[in-house]
Order: sequence, then C-alpha cells, then structure tokens
Amino acid sequence: MSDGRWFDGWSPWPELAGLAAAGRSLLPNVPVTPAALVRTVTEQLVGRRLTAKVDDREVGLTLTELDYPAGSLRLATGRVGDVRIVAEDVDWPEPEGGSIPLRRVTVLAEDVRLRSLPTPAAKPARVELRIAVSADVLRERVAKARPGIVAAPAANGLLRIHWAKRPLWGHLTLRPEVGDDAVVLVPQTLHIGQRRLRPPRRFRPIVLPLPELPPGIRLTKVEPRHDELVLHTVAEEWPERLSRIPLPDLLSWLTTAAVTLTLPKLGARS
Repeated sequence: MSDGRWFDGWSPWPELAGLAAAGRSLLPNVPVTPAALVRTVTEQLVGRRLTAKVDDREVGLTLTELDYPAGSLRLATGRVGDVRIVAEDVDWPEPEGGSIPLRRVTVLAEDVRLRSLPTPAAKPARVELRIAVSADVLRERVAKARPGIVAAPAANGLLRIHWAKRPLWGHLTLRPEVGDDAVVLVPQTLHIGQRRLRPPRRFRPIVLPLPELPPGIRLTKVEPRHDELVLHTVAEEWPERLSRIPLPDLLSWLTTAAVTLTLPKLGARS
C-alpha cells in the first residue's frame, strides 16, 4: 500500500488528504502520513526565532516546545489529547509603546478533539495560558508604582519588599491577588529581625496594571516563584474560535510558519 493510500485509509475525513499535499508543496521532504507530517513541521519550528503580527506591530518569540500525543491512530479516531506549546523570550507590545519582556508563555489546550461536522476542525475542551515574567520585571514594575521600594518573590507564594535606602531594617511580605485589570499586592506581615508584626495600616496595597492581554483572556491566579512571577489565565473564547478554523487552514498556517519563520494571522470562519 502506498503512503498516499495509507493516509486516505486512516483519515476519517476526505479533506485531511489535502493536508499531505499542502505539506509536500511547501516542504518537499515531508512524509505524507498525518502524524509524520505534523511532526516534521514541528521539527522545523521548535528552536527557531519567529515573528508574529499583533495589530500593526511585530512580536518576536522563540518556540521552545510543541508537545502533542498525535499518533496516526489518534488522528484517525479524532482524539488528539492535550497539546502544549511553549514560547520564550517574547517581546509583548504595550499600549503606550515599547514592550514588556515575557520570559515564557505556555499554552495548554486540553482534550483536543477533531470533529468532522460542519467542517473538519480541532476543538479543545479548555485553553489555559501561563505567562512568566522575570523578577527583574517585577522589581521594575513595583518601583514604578512605589518609588524607593525593592520587590522580590518569596516563599509560600508571597512577595517581599524592603526600603531601598534601608535594606537591613526588615521587610514586608505581600500576597498577590487578582483584580479586574491588575495584580494587587496585599500586605501580610512585617518582619523586623526575628519579630513578626502586623503591617502598618498606612501602607496601602500595591496595584500593578497588567500588560494588555489578547481578547478573551481572564486572569485566574498569580504565582510567585524563586526568580519569576507567573500569571495563570484562561482563554475563555479560544476553544470556540479554534473549532471554527478548518484543519486544512491550520496545516497551511503551520507549514507557512515553518518555511518563512513568521506566524501569519489565522482567521476563524463563522
């Protein structure tokens, strides 16, 4: 049996047969089985510096991970499973100009399934994003909100701050909470030597505005770690949007990215 007939025999939808042709036209050495096709495109992208268009600005990122249990049998039965995408060194634009360096952006699409009607498409049950910024970015943001204050991640999911002019006087721990469009750092405990005291009432919570996130992203949790701050979000609108993008368009997007090292816009069809 030829590779082409093997592809058609395992594919549950006739439209999937066109994916191999699209891949071969852009990457001549791409195998024609569905799993091998996606795997080869992945190998072309991982580790490369890519550019993406956000509004009218270019965003640079390095794709470091693209994991999926996409064996041919899974593709044939329509149940792909969890898909994990990790990009590092992301230059995310800010509304007032400039950009904020994101250490890492992790996208987790849970329980991805391939549906055949009304058109072949992929539909995840849930999409989460985790956005990590370095401790240096945290310090800069806190100093901008409260000049003279130095901040750093601490243990037990807390942050700690001290007065820059008097670092030996002690420190104050804060608990990060999620606001409507900001991260709110709420004072917890004042540490002076071995003593633990209630925070001064005059010390107000520190409000850190969030970078402008894509539409449909909701912040759910803020997690301080040893040298970074991780924002946990849920992409509430993405599962439905992704389900409206036909599979041939998804593969065309991947192969275009693999050849040009740019991420073209992927519009959803209604």
